[in-house]
Amino acid sequence: MGNTTVTAVNYEESHTVQMQGKRRDIEKYLKKGYHVKEERNGYWVLVKDSRVKVTLTNSTITRTFNMKEDIREHYNRTRVTAALIKTFSKDINSGKIVICMDSDGMYTFN
Repeated sequence: MGNTTVTAVNYEESHTVQMQGKRRDIEKYLKKGYHVKEERNGYWVLVKDSRVKVTLTNSTITRTFNMKEDIREHYNRTRVTAALIKTFSKDINSGKIVICMDSDGMYTFN
């Protein structure tokens, strides 16, 4: 594992859409990453889960990962919030958290 740089941390909040219609009416949302939470007689509740996209770069590769679950586990939280992501970014910048990525694009998180 070589020297890895965190080049970006982007938090995407969850989003919920409620709508009336047929299955074909919700297809555009499904293609954008939403999933069906509830469906009753043409009433749909669609949810897009939050994500934390972290871009890592080393001497051979640049990759972006959704580290939401890693962050939740590290801080022992059930939810990820914008405030938690600020803390995560500060901890990376101060060296409290070190993320390494190998040449195959696999990362470790402490």
